[in-house]
Amino acid sequence: MSEQTKPKYGVMVQVTSLVVALLMYTTSMTTPALSAIAGAFPDASAETIKLISSIPSLMLCIFSLVSGWMTTKLSIKKCVLIASGLIFVGILPSFFGGIEFIIFTRVIFGAGYGLIFPLASAVVTDLFEGAKKDTMMGWKSAIGALAGVVFQTLGGILTAYSWRYAFLGFLLVIPIVIMVLIFLPDTGVQAKAGGKADGKFTKGLAICAIVGFLLNTVQFSFMQDMSFVVTGENFGAALDAANVLSTFTAFSFIAGLIYVLFAKLFKRFTPVVAILLVGIAFAVAVAAPSLPVLFVAAAIFGLGFGFTNPALTLKAASSVTNPSKTPMAISIYVCATGVGQFLSAYVLKFITNTLNLTAIRADWQVASIAIIIGCVIGFVALAVTGKKKA
Repeated sequence: MSEQTKPKYGVMVQVTSLVVALLMYTTSMTTPALSAIAGAFPDASAETIKLISSIPSLMLCIFSLVSGWMTTKLSIKKCVLIASGLIFVGILPSFFGGIEFIIFTRVIFGAGYGLIFPLASAVVTDLFEGAKKDTMMGWKSAIGALAGVVFQTLGGILTAYSWRYAFLGFLLVIPIVIMVLIFLPDTGVQAKAGGKADGKFTKGLAICAIVGFLLNTVQFSFMQDMSFVVTGENFGAALDAANVLSTFTAFSFIAGLIYVLFAKLFKRFTPVVAILLVGIAFAVAVAAPSLPVLFVAAAIFGLGFGFTNPALTLKAASSVTNPSKTPMAISIYVCATGVGQFLSAYVLKFITNTLNLTAIRADWQVASIAIIIGCVIGFVALAVTGKKKA
């Protein structure tokens, strides 16, 4: 759909475009059930059980690219419906099947998960423009932060009855599909809707992909290492670590709600300022002498994380010479972030071993220095390019 001809959509279309994003977080519903599944299948190795949570991340790297290709053949609405169908396959272990069958359904679910991740952003960029697009992308990020907590809590409640019941959470896909069928506009195949199908990607997409990969390689250590720091340094118990991460989630939600104001304030420097907040959060976390300071770090990290996601996604979406290439641009960016997440533990272990860093917060030390240096380079680059354009 051309940027100049996008109509003004009503409340239900806006709500539906945001509801699509909920499909991205269905993977968290089964996380609380992993230990119960391990108990139900004692002959399965720990590595096999972990595949239940790791397979979707791996499939994201593959099918996020497939998602962009699909939008050149089918409308975004049809692609969302196909992805929803694949995700809904995740419900089958609720009724039958052993560990091999669960892994099989996670592969199919992962394909849908990989497809929907870039599509959730493509829906917004396809239907809205200008400040409204920024607002919707921020709200999408906010809903994601909230959905992750709600779905994981729901999975925990269902697991209390039976580990199979955790997979019943996928019933939530049904009302989402109904809303998509009724309210989401079908804007046609992107290659046709955008006119010429030979649009190109600009160097901005390569920059977004590289930044997304590098940032995700280091920033996920904040969540992964928090419980080790809190308990290992006697700041508190596992519940305290969970509360710190809940603070991160709460402030990420707030950041999504106010993203449009943040973007108006910092304009083209928005992504760099957002990432700098993440770097500052790591620096505070590295120096934190007590649990309350970790709460402060989590709040700053939540704001940075909540601002960064929509900022980089919108930058990637605009890094095309033809609107028909926007979904593929988003897919490339999402793939880069997925690879960064998947390789995070391995890359950080290599760096810390090479530098002979052995402290519990070693990953955070690497992350803080890398992100802050990267942001300085980003500020300089944007300042120089701004002068050239002036």
